[in-house]
Amino acid sequence: MSDTATTSSPDTSPGAASAPATKKSGPRAISLDALKGLIMVVMALDHVRSFFMKYDGVKEIWYQPATYNPDFWSFTARYVSHLAAPGFFFLMGMGMVLFSKSREKIGWDQNQVFKSFLTRGMILIALQFIAEDSAWLIRSHRITHLLSTGVLSSLGGAMIVTAFMLRFKPMVVAAISVACLLASFAVVHSLNMEKADYGFLMTLVFAAGKTGLTKVNYPLVPWIGITGLGLLYGWYWLKDPLRAYKNTLWGGLILVALFCLMRAIDGPWNFRPQVDGSGFSFLQATKCPPSLSWLSLQMGINFLLIWLFWKGENVIERDGKVLLDYGRSPLFFYVMHLYLYAVMSLFVFNKHVTAASLAAFWWLVGLAILWPLCRWCGGFKRSKHPDSFWRFL
Repeated sequence: MSDTATTSSPDTSPGAASAPATKKSGPRAISLDALKGLIMVVMALDHVRSFFMKYDGVKEIWYQPATYNPDFWSFTARYVSHLAAPGFFFLMGMGMVLFSKSREKIGWDQNQVFKSFLTRGMILIALQFIAEDSAWLIRSHRITHLLSTGVLSSLGGAMIVTAFMLRFKPMVVAAISVACLLASFAVVHSLNMEKADYGFLMTLVFAAGKTGLTKVNYPLVPWIGITGLGLLYGWYWLKDPLRAYKNTLWGGLILVALFCLMRAIDGPWNFRPQVDGSGFSFLQATKCPPSLSWLSLQMGINFLLIWLFWKGENVIERDGKVLLDYGRSPLFFYVMHLYLYAVMSLFVFNKHVTAASLAAFWWLVGLAILWPLCRWCGGFKRSKHPDSFWRFL
């Protein structure tokens, strides 16, 4: 959840790109900024549902059948947000590579880079419990929500672990990343699906779900695997950005086709069989922890979007500055949008109940408010020295 960097003033955030000055990509990785911006927009739409509307009972946890809301717009508003988590972790891994390269150019050694990632990882974990959980408490009114882990703490934990992997050779990183995904898959399948609480450590590392007074949506091991794949793509991108962009098209198509095959042939890669024969059920694979079929589709779509934004970079630079501004201040956007919509839900609506059309209207209002704030934040950070504390946020 961080900016990309210009070649003249590299950013210290993970996700920072010191992009080679190719004709297509220019001084910044425009397509990657745009993808992060789009992820923020669809994630915000889903969170508007959470703050403004009644809980719809959808189940995405591995030990329960994957249910869905049959209303088209409710299903779509939730489903498009599935792009967010894989995009966050993958782009963070890629950004860590690009950030390391940019810091080498200004004289940082490996220890300084590692310390920066360690510091930022701890900041993300702290923000989970200080900032994010407090915002969700406004919605849930349950004090136990303050103990729940979420995307920020998992991003922070994955960053700390994968910071060590930056010193490894790509083949070693590839082996570790695949091993993390397969290990998560195997461990979860070894557990008894009739039992919901597997203890804090197992839930935090592999299983996801509720344990004691806390809840884990993003267990570390599978998401470390996705972050590691982002490292690999970052190294590939640095070698030949043009080829890397082109190959995201084929990678995306292969992964989407693989998802269709895995869903058509029900098997353990889905964790749970489809609940019925509808198209919604076909798409609704298990998210927590990510099943192999779910990951295939979401990573495939992320790859296709990277390719699409790359092909349209000139249009994005001219007409899509809003996505770029969101994408260059993602952590700021993330924290601010939670409190903005939480407060809106208290003062505009009664007990989080409203029509989908009105919720969509206030989603757009929130995005309009956030745009100039993100634009200001991006400029403020870029004006600071690379060693400044403000570049961590």
